[in-house]
Amino acid sequence: MVERPYPVVTISAIISTLALALLLFSGQARAETVDRIVAVVNDDIILYSELQEQAAILEKLNPNLNLSSPQNRSQFERQVLQGMVQERLAEQEVKRQNINVSKHDIDAAVEGFKKENGFTDDQLKYVLQQQGKTLDEFRTNIKKQLERARLIERVLKSKTVITDEQVDAYLKSHPMTTDMSERRHLAVIFLPIRDSSQASQVEGLAKEIHKKLKAGEDFGKLARQHSQGPAPEDGGDIGFIAVSDLAPAIASATRGLDANQFTDPMKTPQGYYIIKVVEVDRKPQKVDGSISREKARSMLMQEQIDKKYDQWIADLKEKAFIQINY
Repeated sequence: MVERPYPVVTISAIISTLALALLLFSGQARAETVDRIVAVVNDDIILYSELQEQAAILEKLNPNLNLSSPQNRSQFERQVLQGMVQERLAEQEVKRQNINVSKHDIDAAVEGFKKENGFTDDQLKYVLQQQGKTLDEFRTNIKKQLERARLIERVLKSKTVITDEQVDAYLKSHPMTTDMSERRHLAVIFLPIRDSSQASQVEGLAKEIHKKLKAGEDFGKLARQHSQGPAPEDGGDIGFIAVSDLAPAIASATRGLDANQFTDPMKTPQGYYIIKVVEVDRKPQKVDGSISREKARSMLMQEQIDKKYDQWIADLKEKAFIQINY
């Protein structure tokens, strides 16, 4: 899966996920007619409906959470609320410090992420799509993380520098290994479900396309006609992807398929997939030394910024007016 840290800075897991949650659902209409304030953060407020939205998103992103009991759910929502408070504090500071991130900065960070993970544009789009995310949302999340990095540099008045000696030490303690991960060359037909009222219609189309494939029609032709996923103009061909970067359901569905075989229609929260295995590469893949060095530097950088961020947020909370009503 692609749930790797984004480049430049990785904040704690709950904050990172909440940041994305805020991006995905900010501005949506509240589902409840009666609302209440669950937290006040300086001059800002957090509504109960906002908390419910973020909790629901996190629950969807983490299906293994055990929230069956009222006690567990209440504890979970309190943790979510604490994360939202920290997010609001950071957003307020970004505005107060007049920190700006340019399109060029975001483009460079996206290219760095693609290079680090060996993704093409279509592969990145596909991996994000598996998680119900768009490229625009991905870019917005990167923008937020770049803002965090610059915020830390400014408030602490020092840049985080990782020396070559630190990278050498890291690589020495983490020797380069051979990546035995299987890669699969895939082509994808994706039919999104944009509204629950469309679900049966989309399912019917997926079954119709699958029937045509079984009758011998060309996968690429049908992808060009119907797919709304990555690379439709190329017949849905997204090239080789490591199994570790596939959603578990898709990795499982394509396991054991030979070249030119395809899956049954697969329903996901985002829509229906039909995936063709073009080729399978089981040869061990040598890790590129230069990329390993870049990754080592990136990981060390993230560790340092995380430590600074956590301490800075703790100090900020002590000085802020925060009232929790939950």
